[in-house]
Amino acid sequence: MKPVSIWSYIWVGTCVRFLQDVREGLSIHKPGFVMDNIKYFFDNLDSLGLHVTKRASNELEEMRTTFKALPPDAKLTKEQATNLSNIMNKIRNTFTAESSGIYAYIVTEKKFDVKKLLEAVDKLFTPDVFANCPDIACYDFREAGRCIAFGLPTASAFHILRGTEAVLRQYYKRFIRPAKVDLTWGQILSELKSKKSGKKPDSVLLNNLQNIKDSFRNPTQHPDKIYDIHEVQDLFSLCIDVVNRMVAVIAKK
Repeated sequence: MKPVSIWSYIWVGTCVRFLQDVREGLSIHKPGFVMDNIKYFFDNLDSLGLHVTKRASNELEEMRTTFKALPPDAKLTKEQATNLSNIMNKIRNTFTAESSGIYAYIVTEKKFDVKKLLEAVDKLFTPDVFANCPDIACYDFREAGRCIAFGLPTASAFHILRGTEAVLRQYYKRFIRPAKVDLTWGQILSELKSKKSGKKPDSVLLNNLQNIKDSFRNPTQHPDKIYDIHEVQDLFSLCIDVVNRMVAVIAKK
């Protein structure tokens, strides 16, 4: 997946139209005129992956080579204008056929800012929280953001809960020494709640984590649980809150 501005599609179309409509007397080398439009046309064919149209544009490439040898003040003759227009009319048939089979999928608005979901999910958390999350949690939260942006709510839920559990395991190590390995989410909460001495974890935070486990984490493991896009964004909000709270403790020296 790569982001492509829809302006690229609009711009290549304007180049085609310009070159179809050329007339005698137009400047060949002046900025924004014939040579620039030929260049922009070929550049956009490459960036948009229109390889068939590019292969069908050999006559246009030959004409560009001819134009390059002309002086800076050269203008189109009537014959050159007619030939260029005819070439572009032929190219347009291939261009239309090829581009008709290419689709751009538009990401729709979500509860969270779509740009942050796709490119800066760390901005959804309290400042500096993301930097103090385990690498695997950062990976999962980034994937969760992309899944929400692209309308894959159930896939997002898996990543959200995996990321939250990774942070929970770090949080657990701040209170239990020596920390046990391979505990389940429920076992971790049980040990944290039963801690008898020393600094104890926040009870409200533990209750929230218990709710996420019972209401979301456990049901998500079963194949009959399907999320809609609104439900998974609410889940993300819940998990962002508990992650912010846990990392505030984890990050303390």
